[in-house]
Amino acid sequence: MNNKQPLSVNSLRLSADKKQLLLLITPVQEEVTIQHITDLIQHSEYVNLKINPKGVKEAIQGFNNLKSSKSATPELDSIAIADRIHAKFSITIDPLKMTAKALLTNAYGGLPITLDALKNKMDELDITEGIITKNLLLLVKTSKQVSPGSTHQVVVAQGTAAIHGTDALFECLVETPKQRQLRPKINEDGTVDMRDLGQLNTVKIDTPLMRKTPCSEGSDGINILGEVLPHTSGKDFSLEVGENTKISEQDENLLVATLPGIPKMLNNGMKVDDVLVVKNVDVGSGHVEYEGDIVIEGDVCSGMKVKASGDISISGFVESAHIECEGNLIVSKGIIGHQIEEGGNNYSCIVNSKGNVSANFSQYSKIIAGGGVHIKTQLLHCNVSCKDDIIVLDTSGMRGTILGGSLETTAGVFTASIGAISGSKTCIHLAGDYAHLMENKAQIRQTIQAEKEKLESLIEAQAKVKLLPNSEKKQTLDIRLTLTIEEVEHHLVELNKNLEDKINMIKEYLKDAKVVAQKEMFNSVNIDIGKQTFSSNRKYGPTTISLIDHKLTAKPFTK
Repeated sequence: MNNKQPLSVNSLRLSADKKQLLLLITPVQEEVTIQHITDLIQHSEYVNLKINPKGVKEAIQGFNNLKSSKSATPELDSIAIADRIHAKFSITIDPLKMTAKALLTNAYGGLPITLDALKNKMDELDITEGIITKNLLLLVKTSKQVSPGSTHQVVVAQGTAAIHGTDALFECLVETPKQRQLRPKINEDGTVDMRDLGQLNTVKIDTPLMRKTPCSEGSDGINILGEVLPHTSGKDFSLEVGENTKISEQDENLLVATLPGIPKMLNNGMKVDDVLVVKNVDVGSGHVEYEGDIVIEGDVCSGMKVKASGDISISGFVESAHIECEGNLIVSKGIIGHQIEEGGNNYSCIVNSKGNVSANFSQYSKIIAGGGVHIKTQLLHCNVSCKDDIIVLDTSGMRGTILGGSLETTAGVFTASIGAISGSKTCIHLAGDYAHLMENKAQIRQTIQAEKEKLESLIEAQAKVKLLPNSEKKQTLDIRLTLTIEEVEHHLVELNKNLEDKINMIKEYLKDAKVVAQKEMFNSVNIDIGKQTFSSNRKYGPTTISLIDHKLTAKPFTK
């Protein structure tokens, strides 16, 4: 105890298997602390070993015990205070089997990982594809160079995803009248001129109309386990060669015009309608009637008539004229008329289209459409009858007014504002087949009830026949009753199917039959569906009028 020495690296030695660092517990001059032992290791050749906190505490306790020992020759001991740990790694595979990542924990004075060990582990996991050799080599190099115990993760294998093919695409290369009507002119100050839609686009011979981007086949992928990931091939569609078009001789994926005219979209192609172009329709041109499409670059003046077997596109106004077409009617500016008799329903301007009718605004006119009616700003005191939606809204959905007149459609009515503070009477009739469908439903139910009662009577009669003594007459009656019962049951199945169809048709109608005022609705607006009527007697905010539980009801409109 009298020959105490300072704590030094001479007290350190490796265990026989070289796996642990041992500290010899000998008498020392100072009181030993954790810091003393830590510093001792840091200044030794064993600095890279992993300190064992439990062993350090046991060593300190050993020194303390030795210090307090009264024995002249205390028993010395060696305690493990650090461990030599080899580098280790793990490889994980993602659930899709597309990526393998190796996580390296660097050695504490032990051996680094080897390339062979990495490869053997990958073989064990059946990783055969997408192996990234440079990352494996990087991991081996890192294992030899970085600080003890540090961790590093790297992708060591990456699968190849399947590349799915793309369907054939079709790009329209020209502007159609419908697209033009939806693109009003933007002025230099940023305001929009809803009346100026620019010149109507016509095409010449060989004008490119539509380009096809062919479909792509795609390719299979493969995951890191070598499993093939099948691809989906793109679908091919042919360019639809419409009337007055052809496939370009220089490019099999290009459709061009073979005749001057108006371009029109088809599903996967275009057609060019033969077009009559007229400057203005007035007393100078006379009435215009044409087999095909008509393009009027100016106005249709008062008292004039225009008739076409195709579409009619008018760049200006229609004023107190008569327009009739088998296709769509597009009026870039307005449809304007007046009452022939004050307070009457006869108007000086009549347009009749078997397709859709589109215009910027309309007033005091009769509009008949086989499709829908789309007015951008105002529909004032007009008589409208159509088979699809009546929409009075600009492109922003914030402007659009229906005021006065009578509107009838088998679909719905959508606008921003209906009526006015002045209380001008506005009548909207959602015709459809609602009343007829409801009547049919009631009739079918009555018939079903009658057939059920008939079936019950037949079953009772058959039960009575079965009680009769066996005879030829009994057998004949039983067969007749059985056949009649089967006939009634079959009829009931048909009736119930018919009833279900009618109920579905009613549901479908109720879903579409509504009047929507996205901004406001004033008083004196009358709306009816079948025998149900709604009359507004005050101002409403955003409102939807529809049938709820077979009753016309107003509720707040929400987008």
